[in-house]
Amino acid sequence: MTLQFATRNDAIIAGYVPFLVATPQNRPYFDTAPFGLSIAEREIIDPMRLESKTFLHLLQRLDQLTFGPEGMPMPLWIFYDCSELPGGIFGFGRYADALDATLLAEYGVPAEYHGLVPFSMYIAIPMSRPGDWMGHNLASLSPTFPELGLRGLGAITKALALKVYRVEQFYGVTQWESKALYIHTKFGPLGLTTAFTPAHSTPHSLTYSHAVDEACIRAACGDPTVTLDYPPAELYLDSLDEKGMIELQEQIEAGERFAIVGPPERYENGVRHPIARR
Repeated sequence: MTLQFATRNDAIIAGYVPFLVATPQNRPYFDTAPFGLSIAEREIIDPMRLESKTFLHLLQRLDQLTFGPEGMPMPLWIFYDCSELPGGIFGFGRYADALDATLLAEYGVPAEYHGLVPFSMYIAIPMSRPGDWMGHNLASLSPTFPELGLRGLGAITKALALKVYRVEQFYGVTQWESKALYIHTKFGPLGLTTAFTPAHSTPHSLTYSHAVDEACIRAACGDPTVTLDYPPAELYLDSLDEKGMIELQEQIEAGERFAIVGPPERYENGVRHPIARR
């Protein structure tokens, strides 16, 4: 299967199976054929059914493989209460019979299981205003198993998930030192709502948002015909500069508006982010 437009990541899209975890109540509101990439009936998983147990446990294992002990691993109740019930989970995978023994062992796939094994997922949750969604979790095997050649899988998964969920305005929370921030900047400039967030268990978290349209989704998928506009940076914020984060947060609270206007820039001692006033 392919999309209705060409991307730099067509080989990944054609080689993996799209899936959607959705309750019967939420499913009618989702686009199950984003840009012509049809999600087969058997790959739409109902989290309220006994038969979904193994696949949902494999999603949790994907989360663990992606983030490891240093991340914020999710117990199954968070998947259900905060993801599967109110929102959805979209991703790509492959059938167990097509995987080698090493990968099956890493996942702990039961010998009797022949279903789909998830390689990526994007979880999002609807907010109060219709069309507004919050991103909850992006996971991909790409950085964990670089030998699989899955570079770009994370961005494709998030982009198509936004299309599946019919998102109009997107909100996300992540950490300044997060390696995934470069993926989020593929959708265009990210408006900053918070730059330092004591309400979060990791205060070095930022809250960002951006409008969602076809152009930003296609750009993030790797469509070479789409170019997004990024203003030049006016300042740079180091990912470990707490003082700078707090100063930026104070300006935001005073009414000034800022955006991240490009991917993180790595240097010898860490990562810094290009910021501009909006």
